[in-house]
Amino acid sequence: MITPFTTAKRDTNKPRILIVDDNPRFSHSARLILQESGQYVVCEENEAASAVETARSFKSDLVLVDLIMAQEDGIEVAAQLEADWALHGVPIVFLTSLITAAEAKDGRRVYGHRILPKPTDSAKLIELVEQNLPCCAEG
Repeated sequence: MITPFTTAKRDTNKPRILIVDDNPRFSHSARLILQESGQYVVCEENEAASAVETARSFKSDLVLVDLIMAQEDGIEVAAQLEADWALHGVPIVFLTSLITAAEAKDGRRVYGHRILPKPTDSAKLIELVEQNLPCCAEG
């Protein structure tokens, strides 16, 4: 499932965040948190097999990927995103319920990508997005 983003294409000044998660309740909740901040244009994709196509057409600046999904795991999705010439270099953050918030504090990474525990609170989600967006991370 792809959330419509045709009207969002007009807002080119805001970073574009793609959420890839096979749990529509989580992806919808995360999308609302990010959109309500007023700082981002957000799209959710609930089919791992469509993640690369959606990331390309949405022109993502950051991709949040569930680590454990039924169709393909997040590591496979991340590898496909990194291998795509149009998406190479787009930061990826893994989302997972396999670690706690306390465990995530030490900066753990999976294949070089940051990890955010699920569920998470609004402030932590926005903080991690800000830390990993190319426009914000370089400063």
